[in-house]
Amino acid sequence: MVLFRRLQSTDSLTVYETTLRAIAIEGGEGAEIRRPVVEAKAVVEQRISHFVMGLGIIGTMTGPLLIVLHTMPTAVFAGVFFNIGWGSIQSNGMVQKAVFLMQENHFVQQDEPLLSARKRKVLLFTALQGTGVAATVAISQTIAAIGFPVLIILLIPLRVWTLPKWLSEQELDVLDDLTADSSASLVAWAALPSSYVRR
Repeated sequence: MVLFRRLQSTDSLTVYETTLRAIAIEGGEGAEIRRPVVEAKAVVEQRISHFVMGLGIIGTMTGPLLIVLHTMPTAVFAGVFFNIGWGSIQSNGMVQKAVFLMQENHFVQQDEPLLSARKRKVLLFTALQGTGVAATVAISQTIAAIGFPVLIILLIPLRVWTLPKWLSEQELDVLDDLTADSSASLVAWAALPSSYVRR
């Protein structure tokens, strides 16, 4: 059943639909757990908002507004950027895998896709991701920062040839799912990967 449609301010061009999923449990008649399931149904694209944002950026770089911005405390800006960044951190696949590894088993949802992979394999994959991130951050802080793209390119053979030897195809599908998996992104592809299954 559809509870409501909403437009959020941070992603105001996305139309969401919230449905209620009821899970029957033992404990008498009508005993159930209810969970809201929020799905993005459509994206309304418009060019005017980007144009207005561009004008706003140019406007804030002018003298009078820069003076006003300098009167605002740095903590205000830090708080705004922290809130904006937290959304990305929370939805980051590497963070989600780390949280999954640290959770007690009875707190993990039964429909969690990571349950289909062994915890040892999830740990291996997450450790490799962490090593890759640490290496790229470390090299960018040195005089060898020009080698950053080379390091990124070297991670491709690791994913294409080495990881399939250590992890099964099913585990890789769960651990390293497509990043751009929205219908709008997939339309641009000539062909989908053979292992791709729409969730």
